[in-house]
Amino acid sequence: MKKPEILAARDLNSRADRHLSVTIPVNTGNPVLDANLYDLAQRFSSGHDPETVLQMLSTVMNAAASERVEEHDLDMMARTVDEMFAADKMFAPYRNIRKITCFGSARIQPEEDAYKQAVAFSRMAADKGYMIITGGGPGIMQACNEGATEDASFGLNITLPYEQHANPYIAGSEKMMNFYYFYTRKLNFLKQTDALVAFPGGFGTMDEIFETITLIQTGKSTIFPVVLLDTPGETFWIRWMRFIEKELLDAGLISKTDMHLLYLSKSAEDAMAYIERFYRRFHSYYFEEDYITIRMMGPLTEKHLEWILHDYTDIMPKGDLVQMEGDENDPEPALAELPRLRFTLKRGDYARLKDLIDVIND
Repeated sequence: MKKPEILAARDLNSRADRHLSVTIPVNTGNPVLDANLYDLAQRFSSGHDPETVLQMLSTVMNAAASERVEEHDLDMMARTVDEMFAADKMFAPYRNIRKITCFGSARIQPEEDAYKQAVAFSRMAADKGYMIITGGGPGIMQACNEGATEDASFGLNITLPYEQHANPYIAGSEKMMNFYYFYTRKLNFLKQTDALVAFPGGFGTMDEIFETITLIQTGKSTIFPVVLLDTPGETFWIRWMRFIEKELLDAGLISKTDMHLLYLSKSAEDAMAYIERFYRRFHSYYFEEDYITIRMMGPLTEKHLEWILHDYTDIMPKGDLVQMEGDENDPEPALAELPRLRFTLKRGDYARLKDLIDVIND
């Protein structure tokens, strides 16, 4: 199926709750300053929502005037905004290209099978039109940048107390950035991606995987494929999955459907096929109050809709599933002509929503 020329804006679903009341005050208590900030927001928002710009300006001035905020706090706020802005500018020219974030150990050497598999996977992804996002360092990160080449690679490096150089396949590229904070770096790994592939790794890889599935499980991140890629003959992720099943699932600490958020693979070809399958018909989704709208690359048959209504009543409490040819009120006008499904979603079980997306693609 032909891929769309326009993709949905990638975010961590902040727009899902836009209908909720804003809790941060948009005034400083100083009428003259408020008037000036309002004027600035109106004149310099450059097509953006002036209310959002006004809220940002007011928050900055409230922080600057607060005796409870220390200098270090302001430095942290300023650097956070700077890093987010710099990353957005870097990714902007490539917004309409699907991307895959790859995690894995920085300690894996080029002669190891996991390194070779990472090269093979990223080369395959680049050949299919995807771009690769890595942490920009050595090991698996270097392997994925090597396979994708600089043209199809991003590197999100981290400044550490000990020096970490960007790997030679991304160093000096306009698509390589150094982050000071882990949290802004991790935010961009997920904010910019359409899929995630994890190779064997240590604490950093574990942190990134757990945060990713937590954000998807709680609806804070848009659902996308999460692949655990084992090297042929190795059982790194198989043993990890057994731990999750025994210590978390069997203990009732997660739901059985939560396991559907993860896909265990043993080959680069299978991992790539799984990601491609996820976007076979599904395009993206967005929320409007209690409704979810799922954009698709092609419509479903009536029989298909009947199956969905029958099998997914648990997340469709009102049974109000409808298929639409398009929607002129789509928040992204360029996608308004795509066919779509709309229904009232019972929030909470996002793993079931992921199952529904799989059914749409089948």
